[in-house]
Amino acid sequence: MARFRHPVRLDRHLLRPRLPVHPHPARDDDFRDRGTGRRGRCFMSLHGVIAAFADPDALTEAARTMRDKGYRRMDAFSPFEVRGLAAILGMRKTRLPWAVLAGGIAGAVLVYALILYSVEIDYPVNVGGRPLHSWTPFTVIAFEVGILGAALAGFAGMLWANGLPQYYHPVFNAKTFTYARGGKFYLLIEAADPKYRKGVTKGQLTRLGAETVEEVEA
Repeated sequence: MARFRHPVRLDRHLLRPRLPVHPHPARDDDFRDRGTGRRGRCFMSLHGVIAAFADPDALTEAARTMRDKGYRRMDAFSPFEVRGLAAILGMRKTRLPWAVLAGGIAGAVLVYALILYSVEIDYPVNVGGRPLHSWTPFTVIAFEVGILGAALAGFAGMLWANGLPQYYHPVFNAKTFTYARGGKFYLLIEAADPKYRKGVTKGQLTRLGAETVEEVEA
């Protein structure tokens, strides 16, 4: 067998702290090379301003006042439903009941048609001289599947209407926004609103009794 050289002689190039090998330059505006510092903070845009209120009445009154002043790009966050707040924010009436109805009808009709096809066309069986189309037991199964279809349609429609799943929202950047902080009620004024003025809007929310007013980055 050949005799190998002493391995100590092989590490002379590896003892150098730096090798003359440079990273490839970035070929795209969205990437940076190794020697470039972090970028992107200067591109952060303002999403709006969020104000925290102590109770639902203060939130409702603030939303009504801001709407009377001409603001339309608003949103609210609360630990529970606040009656009348959706109308003040200009939210449209939900169409979720129609989705539930359509899901229930579709489920019942499809399963009834499947049963009818199975017992009359695909595999007809004469059991005691009974008619193949025995609608009485078929109706029970169609009703059960109709309820299941309505539930699934309602669940899927709820997710779609609320834009879920949503893993990121600019409001999460606000340090004061948390439902664990005493159950506060929040009103968000978006910067995209034509009436939005940075200092003016914050002052208006402060005069309406907001405990905290904070800018939200996008």
